[in-house]
Amino acid sequence: MPPIGYYYVVDASYPNVPGFLAPYRGESYHLNDFRCRGRIRNKQALFNYRHSSLRNVIERCFGVLKERFLILDISRDYPLRRQVQIPIACCALHNFIRVQDRNNHLFLEYEEEDMIFSTEASTNENGSLQFDMSRQQQMHEIREYCKCNYNV
Repeated sequence: MPPIGYYYVVDASYPNVPGFLAPYRGESYHLNDFRCRGRIRNKQALFNYRHSSLRNVIERCFGVLKERFLILDISRDYPLRRQVQIPIACCALHNFIRVQDRNNHLFLEYEEEDMIFSTEASTNENGSLQFDMSRQQQMHEIREYCKCNYNV
């Protein structure tokens, strides 16, 4: 779970519970849906558009890291401590490369806002996550507050 006041931006396969900020169901969600339909019709759709845009930025960040550092994309039997250190080291190297070569082909490729990643979270072995309904209501209220007060 993230610290209080922070959220994982997740897709619609997750419930909207504390720590997990999911999009509205029954509204357009994927960036391609918005590009094809044009105008956004309501605040829920606008929230979903911004949510999807943010998820796409996150996916592009992971994409450039995985393409540059193949160790992130393949499963290895390293001790847990090493598994934690590997992504941190990759991010440090990534940032060093960025400072040294801002025109690196991977940076240019993944900075394209038109690059759309279409990934959905996979479910666990039994296909579901169990959450308390009152906690879902709490996250619903947070999402509603964001929709109404932050022009998202």
